Amino acid sequence: MSKFTIKVKLEKLEIEVEGSREDAPLIAKRVGQQMGGLLQPALLATGNGNAPANVVDAEVETENGAGKKKKGKKTGGGGGRTAAEMLNFVHDPSQYGSPLQAWTTTQKAIWFLHIVGKQANVTQLTATHIANNFNKFFKVSGAINSGNVITGLEKERLKGASSTVGADQTDGTAKYFLTQSGTTLAERLGRGEAIAD
Repeated sequence: MSKFTIKVKLEKLEIEVEGSREDAPLIAKRVGQQMGGLLQPALLATGNGNAPANVVDAEVETENGAGKKKKGKKTGGGGGRTAAEMLNFVHDPSQYGSPLQAWTTTQKAIWFLHIVGKQANVTQLTATHIANNFNKFFKVSGAINSGNVITGLEKERLKGASSTVGADQTDGTAKYFLTQSGTTLAERLGRGEAIAD
């Protein structure tokens, strides 16, 4: 059984994984989930495939030290978007439901925070990121506006003990996350329960 080491560098992020060849698919899947879709699991498992944007270097080393280096394309322009802004995941409507046009912007934002936490392992997003990503995946359910997301989530955040969201403002920008009440609300929305706002 041959051993391997995987080292991936994303600008200032390093991940190193060691294991046996039998573990490679599972390890690749778990690392891919942890990175919220920024890395393609196939790249980690096999050392081939197209590197996603923002991957500068990815190297897979075998036990004898031979490694194959893959170059990804560096992001250009794009209006200053970072990889964290635009999420990449596959939505599972059978498990989390789908948004309805009748939902309020706040309900859509809370539900979206819940599903990206579960499916992309992203637990905090700014209102702009919520709106941009919701519209990317669920525009057919009614596009949302970041200004309305801020208004709705701030109103929820200020409810005190019964608030459905909190906000991390350590870097000067509010990154919203769900409280236990918010998770409960999102699960109810996903099950299709009628909820008055």
